[in-house]
Amino acid sequence: MKKSFLSIGLSVVLLWMAGCKEPTIDEGILPFVEPATVDPDGGTWRTIVLKSAADITVPQPTAATSDTYQKELTDIKNGLLSISPEQNTAVNYWADGGVRRWNQIARQLVAKYNVVPDYLTNPNIGSPSDPANPMASPSFAARVYALLSVAQYDALVVAWRAKYQYNRPALERQGVIGRVPIADVPSYPSEDAAIAETSYQILAYLFPNEAGWLKAKATEHKQSRLWAGASVPSDLKAGEDLASIVATTVLDRARSDRFATAHDPTNSWQTALASAPFDVKWKSLDSPVRAPMLPLGGRVKTWYDSTALAKLAPAAPPATTSTEFQKALGEVRDMASARTRDQWSSSSFWDDGIATYMLAGHWNVIAQDLIRDARQNELRSARTYALMNRAMQDGSTASWATMYRYFVPRPSQVDPTIKTSVAIPNYPGYPSDHAPISTAAGTILAYLFPDQASSLNAQATEAALSRLYGGIQYRFDVDEGTKLGTAIGNVAVTTAKVDGAK
Repeated sequence: MKKSFLSIGLSVVLLWMAGCKEPTIDEGILPFVEPATVDPDGGTWRTIVLKSAADITVPQPTAATSDTYQKELTDIKNGLLSISPEQNTAVNYWADGGVRRWNQIARQLVAKYNVVPDYLTNPNIGSPSDPANPMASPSFAARVYALLSVAQYDALVVAWRAKYQYNRPALERQGVIGRVPIADVPSYPSEDAAIAETSYQILAYLFPNEAGWLKAKATEHKQSRLWAGASVPSDLKAGEDLASIVATTVLDRARSDRFATAHDPTNSWQTALASAPFDVKWKSLDSPVRAPMLPLGGRVKTWYDSTALAKLAPAAPPATTSTEFQKALGEVRDMASARTRDQWSSSSFWDDGIATYMLAGHWNVIAQDLIRDARQNELRSARTYALMNRAMQDGSTASWATMYRYFVPRPSQVDPTIKTSVAIPNYPGYPSDHAPISTAAGTILAYLFPDQASSLNAQATEAALSRLYGGIQYRFDVDEGTKLGTAIGNVAVTTAKVDGAK
């Protein structure tokens, strides 16, 4: 856990960038790395929302020998001689990788909107009912990361197809000495413009109050590639245009994924609670008492095979009168009265509560470090995030569906003497949502980074058990959630094996 703590700590340092209204996550000065592969077959990889990369036609660029292109090239060479300190800062910032940088921005926004609810003025806060000012919940956060990474990935597959279809030479092959290492792939269309435009459009939809700031960051990202000597304006324009089409397609899915009604505007949860097949019903332990979070979160459209995922639903939990339940309750009670230092530390480390980028964001930081250490190019980075983030959102959705089927009470509801070490979530506890999110993420990452499998599996196990240590879950919550998340992770692995990436 110490290694993970150090990694997380480095990644959440916040610096105020000159001229920006928002803090930007920055790990400090990191050495530039060149991608380990260029993946010339990337344009054939299976897309997610698009039927295939061929769905979008990228127009043929002007010839490299044309006067128009040669002028663009000359302007870039001349511009490199007069770059300002501010421009150089932007070049260095975005050179670490556009996919990773926009993932950081997404985490930053999730943390900003993950605020303490103002119950006195708005008893319904904690739901996505105000799309202009959303409160980041665990499910909302997982959805943010999934939508962002899917849009980036599909746009990059389209970009890679066009790159190797037209083969406009990289600028370095044409005598441009770039300011930072630049991947040796055809320059048209710009992968950075594709990343910037899709990221801006997806995040502006999810955080509409941040649209102006996000637009400025996207513009800076695109311009930085001119200042770096990596692209010419026509490269950027082509990347931006294809990205707009991809973003529209992904946003169409987002608008129909049923998340908008996950807060249950008709309060159907009350009927479900009354008829729930459990002998003691969950109740809100918040003060004042309020409706549970996202009662219809289990109806959100899944990314992976919905039929297969439905079959993974956990069986009914043990009744409170059973020996099994009383044993589980006793374990929580005993642990809460004598937590070890390690248990306190673990429950806190994996809590990911108010003002954080949530558990899904925690796993995105873990993935970020693996991606960077493996020197994955932009396309592979987006693929890693997209595989993992879809699995985590599906893990959240699947756990939410079971929570609101049984309405199992939290341990401290059954026994008020139990003292928790973390805040008690305002929703039922079976199964633990931490367990399926973490084990789904750990399973797919262990497949993608087999050398780190042992560490990843250990982190997933610790994350799941942390809720038991915190006193807010029973062991059977954790065990069933772990089975669910592992199965979902394996569904993601099966998808990864046939998506065309070697």
